Amino acid sequence: MSLKTKFLKIIIPVIILLVGIVIMKVLTSGRSEPKKEIKKIPGVLARVIKAERGNTEIILKGTATVEAAQKISIIPQVSGLVTHAAPDLVVGGFFKKGAVLFEIEDTDYRLALERAMSSRAKAEYELATIESQASIARSEWERINKDNDDAPNPLVLYEPQLRSAKAALASALAQVEQARLDIERTKIKAPFSARVRTENIESGQYVKSGSSVITLAGTDTAEIAVPMPIKDLRWLKIPRRGKRQNGASASVQLKVGGESYKWHGRVMRSTGEVDPKSRMMKLIVEVKDPYGLKDKINSTRPVLAAGTFVDVHIKGRMLEDVFVIPRTALRDNSTVWVMDKENKLRIKTVVPLRMEKEKVIIAEGIDNGDMIVLTNISGAADGMKLRPMKEWVNGVDE
Repeated sequence: MSLKTKFLKIIIPVIILLVGIVIMKVLTSGRSEPKKEIKKIPGVLARVIKAERGNTEIILKGTATVEAAQKISIIPQVSGLVTHAAPDLVVGGFFKKGAVLFEIEDTDYRLALERAMSSRAKAEYELATIESQASIARSEWERINKDNDDAPNPLVLYEPQLRSAKAALASALAQVEQARLDIERTKIKAPFSARVRTENIESGQYVKSGSSVITLAGTDTAEIAVPMPIKDLRWLKIPRRGKRQNGASASVQLKVGGESYKWHGRVMRSTGEVDPKSRMMKLIVEVKDPYGLKDKINSTRPVLAAGTFVDVHIKGRMLEDVFVIPRTALRDNSTVWVMDKENKLRIKTVVPLRMEKEKVIIAEGIDNGDMIVLTNISGAADGMKLRPMKEWVNGVDE
């Protein structure tokens, strides 16, 4: 290799390196030194709502099964062959109050009425005869013994006979009334507007007095026994026994095929007993016309049949000048986090009046306009810096 070639291989790389260093110096010398910035801590992002005093009505919720308010077994008071049964006398059939369910042959009872009337006529004759004899006997005794102060013998004046004749007439009259009553009892009528629950009767069947043949359930009123915790009863108006009062209003709700239907009800009484296991007491809510037999307006609404499982919302007391906040805003059941004007977290102790599944009612402990923190913050401490979410400053999504 020649000396010239070796020179080129050594000198050229050195020249390139020096040129690069010069270019770098030129580029860096024109750039200003970056300024130091103090980074501000924005605070923990949090959702907040404004606390506002207002009035709220307590609504107690429960679930229960619908039952008929009246249930009865039809037991004939006379025996005999069934001569007629109403066409609607089938399970699920409806009857108005006083409608005839079935009839029993009354021939024997009409004959008994004739015999009783005959006995009554005979007793009336015998009483009239003895009264006449007693009158004659008294007149005769007074004529014979007008100067005698002794009392007459009762037998002489027919007094025992007269009492016996009056008793016989009273017995005959009672037999007539009994015979007429038995004839009336051959027609079995619905004691109230009702639906047939069970029946075991046909025309030509012989029925015995004292045997149950039909069971009925009333259709005028339904009752719903709603279990409620004892601690919640203080919020409700429950009529006391022996006092005619209007109980708390209630809304009975039934969901069918994605649709919700409502009936108005009212608390009529409580069972007066506390279940030892659940520690609950049942409130009896009454609903009028559950089958819609009288309601011509809501004819398309389904019936509130016995056995239906429903939701019941009972209106309680109206609480005035209180705060209603989400249940998630209550910490440890006794404190609330508040964001002050400097966007710092403050912890306030409160005493809840009532805690529900989704909300809490508070009377004291927070002030009107306080910004209540909803977000769960790990390691939260009094004075922590917060950054409110804009869309939640007023408690609603914008």
